[in-house]
Amino acid sequence: MTAHFPFGGRGQAPGRRQAARVRLALPAKVILITGHQPCQLDDLSQTGAQISMERLAPPIGGDVVLMVNGVEAFGTVVWRQGNSFGLCFDEPMPMDDVVKLRGLNDHFQTLQQQQVLRRAQDFVQGRKIF
Repeated sequence: MTAHFPFGGRGQAPGRRQAARVRLALPAKVILITGHQPCQLDDLSQTGAQISMERLAPPIGGDVVLMVNGVEAFGTVVWRQGNSFGLCFDEPMPMDDVVKLRGLNDHFQTLQQQQVLRRAQDFVQGRKIF
């Protein structure tokens, strides 16, 4: 069953997004009343995001702060399904931030591969690895 969620903001018809979204797979962090949790940013628009977590998603209506690569967005959980949830932002995210995160996503796999290579080189050369 597909959940509908109003990314367009409060007062708009369910299932209608005001802004186009981009699909991502970026590590992020959410701050909840119970503390912060690692998560993955699955898709993003200026008005909301889809997020997945290892733990059960926060309850509908809960306030959340999304943090990813220096970008912060405050919002409210508008749907949840298992470990995934939809976040409607309190204020639209600047397009520059959406573009920045899209660019990071495009290069994220390459960055991860470079990091693994550096760690392997450090190991072979006898440097400490943490």
